[in-house]
Amino acid sequence: MDLYFILMAPARPENVGAAARAMKTMGFSRLRVVASQAHRQPEAFWVAHGAQELLEQAEAFTSLPEALLDMDLVIATTARQRGQHHVYLTPAQVKAQLLNKSGLQRVGILFGCEESGLSNEQLAHADLISYLPLKVGYPSLNLGQAIMLYAYEMSALLDTPPSDAAVTLPAEAQVHALKRKIEDILVKVGVGQNEKLHHWALSGISMLGQRDLNLMHLLCKDLSRALENEEGIDSHEDKPV
Repeated sequence: MDLYFILMAPARPENVGAAARAMKTMGFSRLRVVASQAHRQPEAFWVAHGAQELLEQAEAFTSLPEALLDMDLVIATTARQRGQHHVYLTPAQVKAQLLNKSGLQRVGILFGCEESGLSNEQLAHADLISYLPLKVGYPSLNLGQAIMLYAYEMSALLDTPPSDAAVTLPAEAQVHALKRKIEDILVKVGVGQNEKLHHWALSGISMLGQRDLNLMHLLCKDLSRALENEEGIDSHEDKPV
């Protein structure tokens, strides 16, 4: 499993440098930066101190969907609860979820900009949402500190050997692919995006373990085949004799 730290529009180069240093300290190297060139600024390299190569090798993207396109699972971080119902996981609970999904290849942890964090629109791109349970709400952690805490917790994943499921798992059984299949099935049976069932079905997928993900993959395959057969029968019956 490869873990990517994804920074959404970071404003201060020093924070990006601190993030790179925290990542390298805990054994991570994959950094993505969205809608910002802060990682290219001299101040970022000054603070990185021994982790400059992470800044040099960082992948830059102009939009968030582009940066998340090849991820199997995306975890967004937030400092506060939002209006829409979500399950909020601590870093330890995030680690447990990842350990329970042995077939994941690429996982992204998404961090918002320093001033405003992630917007609701940006959070909608995530499969899981995480928060740091602070004792007091202010002063909040800066970007570098937050990344250090997540990197420390996730470093245990580096010591976990890949299982056979990680090698043999079909690409279609990954979380994002399953969500697309389920959404397609829901549309075909007339469940709209604004209905509670639609939200429940898609949000629940992210919390499944690897065995259940595999079973859901098979179920979706059977449901899709059944719907195609039904459409074929209806189309045949509509033809004039």
